[in-house]
Amino acid sequence: MKFELLPNEILLDLLDYFNGVDLLRGFYCLNTRFNFLLYNQFRNYRFKFDFVSKHNFDMICQQHLPFITNRVIAVSLTDDDNTPEQINLFLSYIKSFNEFIQLRSLSLYYIRSYETLMKILDQCYHLCYLTHLNISDCYFRVNQMNFQLLVNSIWTLPKLIHCDFTVETEEQKLFFTPTKFSLSLQNISIGINELKFNQINQLFKSTPHLKHLHVSLDSSSYDDYKPFIHSTLIHLEVSMFNVVESLLIKLFQSTPNLCRLSVDLLSNLIDGHRWEQIIRNHLLKLRVFRLKMQQSRIFLSKYRRTR
Repeated sequence: MKFELLPNEILLDLLDYFNGVDLLRGFYCLNTRFNFLLYNQFRNYRFKFDFVSKHNFDMICQQHLPFITNRVIAVSLTDDDNTPEQINLFLSYIKSFNEFIQLRSLSLYYIRSYETLMKILDQCYHLCYLTHLNISDCYFRVNQMNFQLLVNSIWTLPKLIHCDFTVETEEQKLFFTPTKFSLSLQNISIGINELKFNQINQLFKSTPHLKHLHVSLDSSSYDDYKPFIHSTLIHLEVSMFNVVESLLIKLFQSTPNLCRLSVDLLSNLIDGHRWEQIIRNHLLKLRVFRLKMQQSRIFLSKYRRTR
């Protein structure tokens, strides 16, 4: 059977597998039937604009986007070397992200303007279906941004469930824990930025329904760390440098319902027998355990010089 002879219901299901850019470039103007399906019946547009030429990007945004804005469910934009200024150009083509009333997922890569990012987050506040936010590989100067305000803006998005956050600054290595509460966030991944152990309790309190956390912890300052029981967390991926065993135990005491645990340790390695004891004593519900341990080159070089 020829593709164009398939019933509309099957065609719409098949179109759901296409990136919106390829969908419109490949099927629009093929015939009046496809034009009708694309502009009137298809409701799950996902646009991933990385590696898209400026000509095709302009064509999609100018010719098609005004007619299908209310049926776009995912947008991915990037300001990397292949598509410079793509995000600002996209903003110039739309009135506001408020128009994307069905948007569920937004990914922003390589943003270099704090003001632009904050503008987008402000516009996203009223999007009732936005559940996934990815802000990755972004870089700002410390004196040009308010890190606390940025984090709070994310935590106040009312329906957000998943958040991937990788924002690099010149000097600010630590993550600012939110002072706002999110009752919707369940999955958080924080790249580059570290949390101090005494910050993790605030993160748990600000995100009471958190189930999955990927984070790097700074173990250099932990004198005032006391476990705060967070019973909803079931999946933890954690990286630590030079951590002491007693600190790890305190962390696991605060997450008694963990089912999946991934640990990446650099220096101060813990042998397998101790891990077995820790799991048996503190992680009774654990079903999946992944461990990566490595000695830093600095530590090894010092050790070899003393032999």
